[in-house]
Amino acid sequence: MGRLRSAPLILGLVALGCKPPVAACDDPLSCERRCSSAEPEACFAAGRMFAVGIGTARDPGRAVALFERACSAGYPGGCTYLGSSYEFGIGVPEDRERASRLYESACNAGEGRACVGLGELVEFENPGVSKLLLARGVEYLREECSQEQASSCAALGLLHVQGVGVPADLELADALYGRACDWGDLEACVGRGELVRVEDPSLAASYDDRACAGGYLYACVHLGVAQLLGDGIPADVEGGARRLREACELGEARGCTTLAAAHVSGIGVAVDQAAAAALYEQGCRAGDAYACGGLGLLYSLGAGVERDLGRAGELFATACEAGDAVACGNLGWMHLEGLGFPVDRDGGAALLADACRAGDGRSCYRVGLHLAESPSPGQGASRYWRRGCELGSPDACTALSVSFIDGPQGEVGDSELAIDLARYGCQEGSASGCTLAGQIFALGWQVEQDRSTAEAYFRYACDLGDQQGCEVLATWLEDEPARAEDAAALWARGRSLRETACEAGAPEDCMVLGAYYMRGLGVDRDFAAAVDRYAKACAAGATVACTHEAQILITGTGVEPDYARAFELLDASCAAGEPVACVWLGLAYHRGRGVAADPEQARARYESGCDQGYAFGCVGMAKLHEQGEGVRKSKRDAKRFYARACSLGAAQYCE
Repeated sequence: MGRLRSAPLILGLVALGCKPPVAACDDPLSCERRCSSAEPEACFAAGRMFAVGIGTARDPGRAVALFERACSAGYPGGCTYLGSSYEFGIGVPEDRERASRLYESACNAGEGRACVGLGELVEFENPGVSKLLLARGVEYLREECSQEQASSCAALGLLHVQGVGVPADLELADALYGRACDWGDLEACVGRGELVRVEDPSLAASYDDRACAGGYLYACVHLGVAQLLGDGIPADVEGGARRLREACELGEARGCTTLAAAHVSGIGVAVDQAAAAALYEQGCRAGDAYACGGLGLLYSLGAGVERDLGRAGELFATACEAGDAVACGNLGWMHLEGLGFPVDRDGGAALLADACRAGDGRSCYRVGLHLAESPSPGQGASRYWRRGCELGSPDACTALSVSFIDGPQGEVGDSELAIDLARYGCQEGSASGCTLAGQIFALGWQVEQDRSTAEAYFRYACDLGDQQGCEVLATWLEDEPARAEDAAALWARGRSLRETACEAGAPEDCMVLGAYYMRGLGVDRDFAAAVDRYAKACAAGATVACTHEAQILITGTGVEPDYARAFELLDASCAAGEPVACVWLGLAYHRGRGVAADPEQARARYESGCDQGYAFGCVGMAKLHEQGEGVRKSKRDAKRFYARACSLGAAQYCE
C-alpha cells in the first residue's frame, strides 16, 4: 500500500475541469438523462457536477454511480474519478487496492490525472515507479493542455502549486489556471482566485463571481464571505448573507455552515444563536462534518437550543468520524470529564491526543491538562502544550508559561520565555493568560513590579471572561473608597461568570459562589444562597463544598439548622478523606447534632483536628476540658488548647 495522502491534491486533480465537451449537456440533470454506454462522457459530466456541486447540491453517492457507468463504458476519466472516490472513501467505502487498479487502467488509456494519482499512491512502497508515473502523468497533461483541454491545464496548474511531479511555480500555475478558466473551467477560476487573493482580493472576488455565475456553489460561498467581510470588495452584508443562504438552500452545506458561524460570532451579521443552530442543522443533514461539530457545540453550551449533552456527544461523534479534529477533541473532553457520558479518562485522553496530532491546538491544551493532573505528570504535559501553542492555542501558550514558572528553570531564558508566552496568550485571547500576566507584574516576578500594568491585565482578563481576573482586581479596589463602585462592578462580573459556569455544571465555580454569598463579596450576605451553591457543587462530587454546606447547616448560620443533613454530609466527606469534615464531626458528636452525643468521639475528632493544625479542633478540645466531657475537667488544659487555637490564627481566643 502507498503512503496515506491528504485528499486535496488528487481530488483537486480529478475535480478540476468543470464540464467536459458534451453537446447540449450543460447541467447535471440533463447530462444524467443522457448518460448511457453510447455517451459515457455524459455520465462523467453529470458525475463531476454531482461530485463538486456545480448546478446542484453535492451528492457523492450519485456521482460514484455515474462514474462507475462512465468507466464501465470505457471512459478513462470516469475510472480516474472512481479511483479517487475509492482511495478516499468518498461516496463509497475506502478501498485503496481497487483505487490502484482503476488508476492503472485509466493511466494506461492515457489519462494523465490517473497516472499522477497512481504515482502518489505507490510512492512509499516504490518511489522509482512513482517517479516514472508522475512524469508520464505530467507529459499527458501537458499534451492535453496544449490541445485546449481546460481540465488538463487546471490539473497541471495544481501540480505546479503543490510541486508534485514538477517544480513548484506559482506564476506558471496562475497562467495555467487562467487559461483553464477562460476556457470555461469554473474550479480553475476559483483556483486562480486563491492564488491572487492575498495580493489582489478584488481580482480574486471577480473570479469567484465568475464561477458562482456558472453554478459552482462553493464559489458562491467564497464570494458571500468576501462580501460579508468587505475583503477586497465593498462590504455588502445583506448581499453576502443572501449568497450564503442561497447556496445553503441549493444544497451547498458549506454555505449553511459559514452563515451559521457568522451568526455565532457576529461577523458581518447580528449574533443569533438560534438561527445558527438551524443553519448548522441544515448543513449537518447535508453531510458537512463541521456543521455537525458546530451544532454539537451549541447543544453542549445550550446556546440557541436547549442544552443536551447526549445530543452534543452524538453530533461530535458524527463529525469526528468524518474527520473534524475539533469535534474529536470535544468528544474526547466529554468522555474525559464525564459530560453526557460515563467518565472514561483513558478513552477521552486518547481522542484528545489524536485530535492534537490532527492539528487541533485546543485538544493539545486539554490533553496536557489531563497529564498534568496525573499522579506522575513527567514532561508529557509540557510537550502537548508546546505543540498546542505552535498550533495557535493561546490557552496552551498560557499553560506552557505556567510550566516554566512552576518547573525547574533549567534553560537560560526560561523566565523571559514564560513572560512572553503569558503576554502572547493574553494578546491572542486567553483570559487566563491575561490573569497570569497580571500576576507576573503584580508580584514583580522576573520583571519590575508594576501595579498599573498588572491592573490593566486583570481588567482585560475580566473582560475576556476570566473570573479570577475580576476577583483579584475587585479585591485590590475595594480597599480604595474612591473606587468602591468599580470594585462592586467587578465583583458582579465575576459572580455572573461563576453563575454561568455553575449552571453549566462546573462544581468549583458553584463552590466559589457559595463563598461569594457567605462572605458578602459584592453582594449582600445570603446564607441560603450559599447553601444552594454548595449543594450543587457537593452533588457534583466536590467534597469540600459538602463540608461548607454542612458547616452552615449544623450551626444554623443565617438558615434553619438541619442537623441530620449536616451530619450525613460531614460523615460522608470525612470518609472521603476531607480532614475539615472530620474535625467538624467533633461538633456533631459533642452537641448531639444529627447523631447521639458521644463525648469520646467528639474528643477523638477534635484532638486529631487540632494536631493537624485546625484551630476549630483546638477550640473544641478547650470546651470539652471546660465542661469535663470525654476528658477530665481542667481549666489549665482548656487554656492550653485556647492558646494553640490562637497560634493557629483564631485571634478571638488570644489573651
